[in-house]
Amino acid sequence: MICTSEFTFIHLHKTGGQSISNALLQTIPDAREIGYHLPLKYLPSDATSLPVIGVLRNPWDWYVSWYAFNNLHGVKNPLFSIVSRGKQVGFNDTIKNLVEYTEQTHYNEIMKVAHRSLLPDDFENDGGSGFKKSCLDEFYSASDGYYSMLANRMFGEDFKGVHLIQFENLESEFISTLKQLGIKQVTEVENILINEPKKNKSARGHYSQYYNEDLIELISSKERRIIEEFGYEFESKKDSIPIRHLEPGERVRKVGGTGGNFLKLGNVRDIEPLREKVSCLSEHDWSKSDRHTQFDIHKETQSVQLLADDMSHTYPVPTDFYDDFADLINPILQQLSSHFGDNGTFIRVLLARLKGKSEIKPHVDKGYSLINCNRLHIPLISNVDVTFFVGGESRKMGEGEIWEINNANVHAVTNKSDLARVHLIVDWTPTETLLKEKKAFRMDVSRLYQAEMRVS
Repeated sequence: MICTSEFTFIHLHKTGGQSISNALLQTIPDAREIGYHLPLKYLPSDATSLPVIGVLRNPWDWYVSWYAFNNLHGVKNPLFSIVSRGKQVGFNDTIKNLVEYTEQTHYNEIMKVAHRSLLPDDFENDGGSGFKKSCLDEFYSASDGYYSMLANRMFGEDFKGVHLIQFENLESEFISTLKQLGIKQVTEVENILINEPKKNKSARGHYSQYYNEDLIELISSKERRIIEEFGYEFESKKDSIPIRHLEPGERVRKVGGTGGNFLKLGNVRDIEPLREKVSCLSEHDWSKSDRHTQFDIHKETQSVQLLADDMSHTYPVPTDFYDDFADLINPILQQLSSHFGDNGTFIRVLLARLKGKSEIKPHVDKGYSLINCNRLHIPLISNVDVTFFVGGESRKMGEGEIWEINNANVHAVTNKSDLARVHLIVDWTPTETLLKEKKAFRMDVSRLYQAEMRVS
């Protein structure tokens, strides 16, 4: 929110708020930013008696904007990862999950467990999202959809006392409201809003081209109060304009394309020789790992790299350890190739050890390479006190079992035993997804799906 001595602006997500905030901060001398997406109830005490301005948007348009922003720009929004099943389902299924997120169902509770695990305890560490763990308690309703509940949270029940303008007439209505309030700097604000490029604008077509009939009706029902109060309707232009896609390209399908969290692929035919060899690794061998320094989430883990691509999604390079393990690893890779096919590449193969009495906290694997691979876990040394969590579900994996997980969804591991747990982790990808340029940790953005970026 932006507070001034004469009014406050509340920034509802995906309603042009960043452009307004920047204009106010540049033109009004005493304007100050309080949080970023903080709601009305967190107004500073010296602002509670002042006018409040907010922006609302056509719900059908708002959901498309939310999806495009999170899906095409590498945005790190945990809720998007959850409702899109780790970027595995498309627009209509993702938005259906989001609209219905407020309903108290078993499926939603699983999603909320995953969502809550990624949120901070306080706003100081929220990354500007305006969400902390306790905020999820506000998102329960049998009748209202996510957008209505978000608007309620930002502007208060029934929006009483808030000057709400419509995104579709953003500049004119905002300037008109400032004039009504007698704000002296209105001309300067108007010049910035009209002349400066819009912030966080998504490249997409008219919202109507992305909807199926069921989702149109669902939003009509769930967002009825806002639709009726502000005169919104679904305006169809899908037949009169060129289609612009909301997907960066076809992503690798995880867990057999099911949209699930776990998929058991069977068992390694003979795990014992590899298990014995791994148990003979010395502490000196494990100490060469930099996994715990590269990723804070893995501070309790160590790894032995066998095949590595430096997270650049390029052809991998065998390490010195690979030669030592090749006779035991190659039969497992051949077994996996029979499942995935011979048109792929194993880009990463490593041994990962999690210390006893420790955990890997909930997280989402991000970036082009981790989104576009099938991640396989094969426990080599484990026990019944080790639990793997993905998307709010849990599994206990047995030694020698082959599990694919949806690593783009929220996942975590707890090891309550005194003994270390060791997994063989294998990442497979269709060779056509490999990139020409070797550059680590790329975000999952649209240009990397273009043919000129890829090796084939």
